[in-house]
Amino acid sequence: MDLTPNTSSVIISLRVLFLKFGRRINVERVLKEGLMAFVPEYVEHRGNCTMMYGKDLEPLVMEKSIKTIIRLIAKYYFIDLNEIKKRYKPLVSSPNLVPIPFSKKDIFVPIKTRKPMIKNDGAFGYINMRYIKDIKKRDGSPIIHLMNGVDIPCLCSMETVDKHIRDGHIINRCYEDRYMTGVAEAEAMYNTLIPATKADIAMILSRLPVNTNN
Repeated sequence: MDLTPNTSSVIISLRVLFLKFGRRINVERVLKEGLMAFVPEYVEHRGNCTMMYGKDLEPLVMEKSIKTIIRLIAKYYFIDLNEIKKRYKPLVSSPNLVPIPFSKKDIFVPIKTRKPMIKNDGAFGYINMRYIKDIKKRDGSPIIHLMNGVDIPCLCSMETVDKHIRDGHIINRCYEDRYMTGVAEAEAMYNTLIPATKADIAMILSRLPVNTNN
């Protein structure tokens, strides 16, 4: 991911959650180099945690629920989760499980990966579509193979996995269409400015419907 990050307070909030053998990890490096997946998991002596799988990195343990991690990452990338759900809910087959586009290249699809002990602990992990190598069955259940060799077991049918992947492609296409519409509108506005000042260009960028710094 290479979107412009949010405020330093959010970066600090994220940094203190990313732990590896008791040490802090540079979260910006994890996000910029490629976030492949993050899934909820119960970790011994730590409780309800979230596992993060980054490109060319060992799995990281975050001692917070997956819902908290999603909110923090969304803030980091200026993503309004409520707006995402409102915009894409009518387009997908599972309105309560809308894929999350953290950027136009990074679409995360929800996949059930565990049975929670407590209702609000979270059952669904999120997989970045562009890092899925393949999906195969093992002992009757789907396994998502990531490009870094990590396997994500799924607690659902292959048909359900395919459905979420299709929803992810729908989100990707709609995101691309909206992005290109925003660029076209910006170019039209730019052509009306003679000459264009820095303030004018800033105004054009502020009116884009999505973050185009990608």
